[in-house]
Amino acid sequence: MSAHIEPAAITQTVLDACEHLDTASLSDALDSLGINGGLSGIVSQVPGTRCVGVAFTVQYEAVDAPTAFKGAANYIDQVPCGAVIVSSNAGRHDCTVWGDIMTHFALANGIKGTVIDGVARDIDTVIRCNYPLFSRGRFMQSAKNRAQLKAVQVPVVIDGVTVRPGDFLVCDGSGCVVIPQQLAAEVVRRAQAVEQTERRIIEAISTGSTLENARSTYRYDQPWLTDAEKVSVGERP
Repeated sequence: MSAHIEPAAITQTVLDACEHLDTASLSDALDSLGINGGLSGIVSQVPGTRCVGVAFTVQYEAVDAPTAFKGAANYIDQVPCGAVIVSSNAGRHDCTVWGDIMTHFALANGIKGTVIDGVARDIDTVIRCNYPLFSRGRFMQSAKNRAQLKAVQVPVVIDGVTVRPGDFLVCDGSGCVVIPQQLAAEVVRRAQAVEQTERRIIEAISTGSTLENARSTYRYDQPWLTDAEKVSVGERP
């Protein structure tokens, strides 16, 4: 059975909304649906950057014996404008799958950012370019004869979280969150409610309310509820 693909107009509307949401609110929204979407241990390598886009997945595997150069990075020619590359290198810290050439290519071709289950190099260049790069760390050693491309546009698993081609990625200073494509609109709706709830709590404590009262008033136990839903829940016996 083929995967369900959201119409382009819906996808773009949701992506536009994600541009105004942080990963914390989106994570809370996912929690409310019983979904773990946070990529643990993957952090920003370029402070102040963020990215939002549709996942283009890349799977690497270990090289058992030295081989001829295979151009494992050439997959990037297939990555569409607006995508976020999600590169799975099994969390390895001993070899990199991203560097300066790929950074320049990504910027020239409208790629939104890169998420690596592993490490990257040429970080000084990446920082100068202000390119959104998220990884487990930094290391200069090449992947040549250490890792090779296995597949692209297949589901990849990062610390127990499955990322599928077409899922939505939002990454910021707090980390990276994966939003399943079919649930993206509902996740965004709930995340918007979370942020509204938190704004109201902050306004209340800024004008003298205790934190306990503000959280109780604005139902911080379920911040993803809309105003109408909070009233309905509050009236239940």
